[in-house]
Amino acid sequence: MLKIETGELKSRTVDTVPDPRTRYTSAIIRRSLANMVDFEGKTCLDICAGSGIVGIEMLSNGARHVTFVDVSGLSISTIKRNIKKLGLEEKVDIKRIDARRFLESYAGVFDIIYSDPPYELGIVDEIASRVHNVMADNSIFILQCSKREKPSESVIEKLRVVKEKDYGDTLLIFFKKA
Repeated sequence: MLKIETGELKSRTVDTVPDPRTRYTSAIIRRSLANMVDFEGKTCLDICAGSGIVGIEMLSNGARHVTFVDVSGLSISTIKRNIKKLGLEEKVDIKRIDARRFLESYAGVFDIIYSDPPYELGIVDEIASRVHNVMADNSIFILQCSKREKPSESVIEKLRVVKEKDYGDTLLIFFKKA
């Protein structure tokens, strides 16, 4: 079980994905996100969503709508269970699709995009190079990644870094459209 750290759903719990390979965004990072980003009334995207905890924190802090994207069937069933348990069904879309394919094919845009791809699988650059497709001019893209997988300059030519926060081996990088 994970505890929601901030907002109107604070202290409620969500189920975790029954897969030992799933890594969770720490409580410290989730609290920091809530302090740094205004989610109120925003349309958000949680890419590589896992249990959905980050998107649920967004909703708990006033996001109008969250789309959850994950390729894992276990993650999708966990997200659905968590959303139902919290009564958030009307505020979400849940998509079982590879994040890269979603970013290439989705026709809309989001105000805030968050991605925490699995570390050491080499997909950070692929997500960072495609995310501009779903960003409006004033969107924020927040990437959580290992320091060893920070996107290269050539990959993020359509983005500009506006903030970087260090959490041990983990980086949170905030981007705007270039």
